[in-house]
Amino acid sequence: MKLFERLEMLDRRIIFLLVGLAVIIPLIVPLGLPVDVSKPVQDVYNAVDALPERAIVVISCDYDPGSEAELTPATVAILEHCFRKNLRVYMMGLWPPGPELGNLALETVAPRYERVYGVDYINVGYRPGGPVMLVSLGRDVADLVRADHAGIPIDSFPLGRAVKSARDIDLVVTLSAGDPGVLHWIIYFSARYGTQIATATTAIMAPQQYPYLSSGQLVGLLGGLKGAAEYETLVELTGRATAGMDSQSIVHLLLVFFIVIGNIVLLYQKRRK
Repeated sequence: MKLFERLEMLDRRIIFLLVGLAVIIPLIVPLGLPVDVSKPVQDVYNAVDALPERAIVVISCDYDPGSEAELTPATVAILEHCFRKNLRVYMMGLWPPGPELGNLALETVAPRYERVYGVDYINVGYRPGGPVMLVSLGRDVADLVRADHAGIPIDSFPLGRAVKSARDIDLVVTLSAGDPGVLHWIIYFSARYGTQIATATTAIMAPQQYPYLSSGQLVGLLGGLKGAAEYETLVELTGRATAGMDSQSIVHLLLVFFIVIGNIVLLYQKRRK
């Protein structure tokens, strides 16, 4: 059969081209494929949604550009929910690049809701010190945070003056790619001061968080790009994560198709011999 003979001689570069198109096209034109929402993601959504207006949410961007593709979409989706609920956002980071990446997300979302810097949200930048810093932060924020990420005195902002200790924080959401990150927030902040902790992590880190979900030390979890896409579904946002999952799904279908065709050609070859 000429068809099978042609498939035997198919140039591998055609396969590479088709896989490349399957990745790129859904990123440019999202297909909107359905995304099932898991319980850990729903729990994060419920925790944010249950907060009263003007509650304070600390968003800690504990990641770098290497994890940006997975965690920035989660940051954007959570900010979207916070501003929609009229919550106040106090952004910081345990990793040096994190708050700057978070600031890009703030600049994307805050103008859509006409939120005012220093009143509705603030970014106090990178906070070095890891565990020691978190213990001190919960006890006396003013002792550690004296200026925002641009070097402006923190006391010149209403939101800066409002956060004095862990008692003023209603929820912490850590976007975590490693160490320091979610584990430090659980051990050195939540365990000591009782503040609720939710997290979004890279996909490879997500399985490590399930014991903390089971014990109640985490209120919820967004795992990798899939978790971010689920949160986008809950807040009715078609963002980068949703497009990424469309791309991933199409590529998986294409690979299954090639595997099936490859096996059919192999059986044909054996039968012909």
